[in-house]
Amino acid sequence: MIFMEYRELSSKDDLDSWARTRGVRVHIADETWESITYAATAPTKDGACEQCRYRQRFPLSLALRRRERTFIVDLCHSVGGAECHHVRPVIAGLSTASEAEAKRQAVVVASAKVQMQRQEVCGAKAENMTACTVQPAVSWKG
Repeated sequence: MIFMEYRELSSKDDLDSWARTRGVRVHIADETWESITYAATAPTKDGACEQCRYRQRFPLSLALRRRERTFIVDLCHSVGGAECHHVRPVIAGLSTASEAEAKRQAVVVASAKVQMQRQEVCGAKAENMTACTVQPAVSWKG
């Protein structure tokens, strides 16, 4: 894919409007505990693509809360007699009452992400992966 133009927009409404006029969808391109980056990519008349993005920063109080609910999830499965590991940072639901429930949510989300990203490469599926580690990111020693 050749990008002809890349623009950073000043609001999510601007990005939604830009995407709507081109008939494309807005998706989450990146997520951290302090922000979410939304993006949309549309083809141009000459066959290249243009992409617009909007980065939504969170207020400090929400960012710190999201940081506290960020977990590092290490999933593993067997491939040809060897262990294959996938490590993903996941922001669990902010409304969960307990850390145990937040960890469970993090495993579910990480499993889905790994399956989408790696199933064709190594056969990773939610059903064949086991959570080896689910640790708060603030205490992760990698």
